[in-house]
Amino acid sequence: MRETSNGQTKQVVPLSTVISSIVRSWVPIIIAGIVVYIVYYLTVHVYNILPHYLGNYEYLVKLALALVIGSLLIYVTSRDINKALYPYDPHTATALKFIFQFLIALAVMIFIVASVVQYSPAAAVLSGTVIGLILGLAFQQTLNDVISGLVLLISKPFKPGERITFLTWRYGLLRAMYPTEGTPNGFTGTVIDVGLMYTTILLDTGEVAKVPNAVLKDSMVISRTNTVRRMVRVRLDLPTKVPIDDFENTLRELLISDGIKDVKVFAEETWQQLETYQVAIVAYGDLNLSPEELKSIVLKRAIEVRSRLTKMSNHG
Repeated sequence: MRETSNGQTKQVVPLSTVISSIVRSWVPIIIAGIVVYIVYYLTVHVYNILPHYLGNYEYLVKLALALVIGSLLIYVTSRDINKALYPYDPHTATALKFIFQFLIALAVMIFIVASVVQYSPAAAVLSGTVIGLILGLAFQQTLNDVISGLVLLISKPFKPGERITFLTWRYGLLRAMYPTEGTPNGFTGTVIDVGLMYTTILLDTGEVAKVPNAVLKDSMVISRTNTVRRMVRVRLDLPTKVPIDDFENTLRELLISDGIKDVKVFAEETWQQLETYQVAIVAYGDLNLSPEELKSIVLKRAIEVRSRLTKMSNHG
């Protein structure tokens, strides 16, 4: 299969090939775990090389091996998928990686529970309620993140490679002077990966954020990739001698020549003790301009027009 990306044709690795590669990478890890257990069993139970009392901790050895093997399987699985599939199809790669991570983690948990029950069935039954309560409290948030990651993959509010802003009450930001013009209480960046518990986002600031899946599931998500145009709103004080219509027409002419799509000026406030009034300038620009760049262009031109019209009114 082939697909075009940025005008270039790339060879896409078949999904069956990726899965086969993952399974092959599992084989040496599983074999190594089996060998370690066989060595332990022979040295303790058969040849008595190690103290015999170590045999009482056989279930702990199994648990440790299960955790180590599970962690290694998750690591190599993520590595192989990122290398073979992510550059060509980020969404499929993320979904496949999540499924494998979930199945591996589930298998490890089942093995651990089975080992505990096999070691002491009576103790497992008697302490089941207490253990269940402790694990439920300890892993409540973890399970919430895992389930939330599955929901995100199914509902697809965003995809890897998409630029988004997510709004949440959990993380605070500085608020604007004017509440109606404040930036949404959110964080903007490009989605890199949706993992088993965290979603990785490259923020516009250049920092990499790992956000719990449960936070994103409960957040409002704004897609920046599918935005048609960008809008900014700025305020400026004008002398009462400067007519708002003259200011708007002159500013619009200059900003249109700068490539700004549309400009509107609204009268906002008047100051009783000052010979000024306040206007709000709303401008729409292309997506190739960041909000900061667009705001800077509008504000510079607005100050220029204010200065020009103020001088004309003084000379008049």
